Amino acid sequence: MRGPTWALGVAGTACLLLLAPLAGASNSSPYADAAADGPAAAPDLTAVEVSNDDAANITFRISIPNRADLADTDLVGLLVDADGKTGTGCARGVFGAEYALDVLAGRYAFGRCVRGRWDFGRRPASFRGAFAASTLTLKANRRDLGGASRFTFRIGAAAATGADPAFDFAPDVGTAAWSYQVIAPPQAVFKPPKRKAHACKSRPRACLRRV
Repeated sequence: MRGPTWALGVAGTACLLLLAPLAGASNSSPYADAAADGPAAAPDLTAVEVSNDDAANITFRISIPNRADLADTDLVGLLVDADGKTGTGCARGVFGAEYALDVLAGRYAFGRCVRGRWDFGRRPASFRGAFAASTLTLKANRRDLGGASRFTFRIGAAAATGADPAFDFAPDVGTAAWSYQVIAPPQAVFKPPKRKAHACKSRPRACLRRV
């Protein structure tokens, strides 16, 4: 006779089969901006790769081939439009970014657009930044970027050397922003089972009759 052990084994196998298509759901997308398309003094933004893992941790890798190290006068800012609306966020009507991932003078900052102004006061635990081998790496979890499964983004770089800063943008000004889709397994939400009301709470008169 097939007992509880067999039933548990079947249930466990079914769960594995259901979860199998979700394994390795992370992905990556490449983007390209022309080399040397801005002033020579500006950080030159070229190849960009965006990826995410199954926990929806998003990584931006930005190639800057004309920099072995970022100078104190170099600024690189990555703007994220999480809701796809140019009329919301900061820089309304132009891009409408809700989040900013920046590096300036070796310091990494995470900004949120609050009532039309940037607030860099609260840095989420998921945010990370590093620069090595002419590549800027910025990381943040999807939940800290509005929880969107798809977002658009733009990158701007500047070198404040003198009275007239030099800029480079990726993608170029006047072209559509880049779009990225986060592919990650859906997060399961487990609700605790409802407790059955005690008989004396649901039917107090019945309890009195038992006394």
